[in-house]
Amino acid sequence: MSEVINALRREHDALSKLLDALERQLVEFDQGRRPDYDIVQGVIDYCLTFPDLYHHPKEDLVYARMAARNPAKAATVGDLLAEHEALAALTQRFAEAMRNVLDEAEISREGLLEVAYDFLGHYRRHIAGEEEVFFPAAFEVLTPEDWQAVEAEVEARQDPLFGRQPEQRFVLLREHVLAWDRDQQMADEAS
Repeated sequence: MSEVINALRREHDALSKLLDALERQLVEFDQGRRPDYDIVQGVIDYCLTFPDLYHHPKEDLVYARMAARNPAKAATVGDLLAEHEALAALTQRFAEAMRNVLDEAEISREGLLEVAYDFLGHYRRHIAGEEEVFFPAAFEVLTPEDWQAVEAEVEARQDPLFGRQPEQRFVLLREHVLAWDRDQQMADEAS
């Protein structure tokens, strides 16, 4: 299996955990309680940086190689570049809505939740589509030489949240996600 795909799958797993953390905070907000805004803002900050700067460019390399080798098969995946641009726009929209909440500007609870759940749903569908359609199609089309070429082009960058040394701005968020994972594992083992 390609190390690039392994890295992308690990990043999808990490991003899914962040989306779960965000959803827990949205439930708090939806039920009239105060969410942990540091966690919400941490997820937004992460999604404003890591996916567009590090994750999506790797996928774009795989997609470009796939499109060059088999355009018809690449077309079955859809327009990955446009999806990445749409996710970036949704992230900006969510960040702006959250900024309005934190600045106590006019935005209804329902308005924020609509934007937040739109962001959450699009991200989850995007990840699922890549896991279920894009990655299998890439494995079908690309040769070992293609994977080597992609791996040679990929910039090795550490994940600022889940890497060995998380950036200071993500330490609290990382601790929250890892604590939730531990709690879930203990609950699963107890049942």
